[in-house]
Amino acid sequence: MNNTTTMTVPGNPYFHASPAPPPSSSSDTFNNLGRKLETATKKAETFAGNLYHHLRTGPGLVDVAMTRIEQAGRVIADGGFHNVFQREFGGVNGEKLKKTYACYLSTTTGPVMGTLYISNKRIGFRSDSQVLSGPVGGPGQWVYYKVMVMLDQVLAVNPSSNPNKPAEKYIEILTKDGHEFWFMGFISYDQALKNLYKALQHCN
Repeated sequence: MNNTTTMTVPGNPYFHASPAPPPSSSSDTFNNLGRKLETATKKAETFAGNLYHHLRTGPGLVDVAMTRIEQAGRVIADGGFHNVFQREFGGVNGEKLKKTYACYLSTTTGPVMGTLYISNKRIGFRSDSQVLSGPVGGPGQWVYYKVMVMLDQVLAVNPSSNPNKPAEKYIEILTKDGHEFWFMGFISYDQALKNLYKALQHCN
């Protein structure tokens, strides 16, 4: 794996948390840009429903937009998603990163924004920003959430949606040993589902 210390969540071998520094506050410039982006996004709702739904899934439209902008800058600085994937999840012989998708991981404390990675060997997810993790009322610790599942450990990929709000679509990834992960708020839901299916087919 990489040089970053990771903590495995008890009872779930696929879920990890990497220590991270506390998030820094956005500058006034970013806030102004965020307000403009919020206005533009609202205007685009009728023809960019998936993007708007992605932004709305987070706790704040401006915060989500700013995190996406900052994350894009980090990916460019790191040389692309392939380098980020290798750094965060380590390398596997013969592995090739196929696709990446902006989405959220559903957790007991709410949706966590991040990036879903699909390779010919694994499915990975890493939060785009730090998340405060710890016992309720405790001191907590800032961490990055990570999920990593080998494709040959995946039992099924199941699509679903909220019957009351059809625009709210989900993808469940179920492992052979009974763990499940729910992803939501995709900008490219249909493509993500298609390529997850394709990855599983090529793995079997």
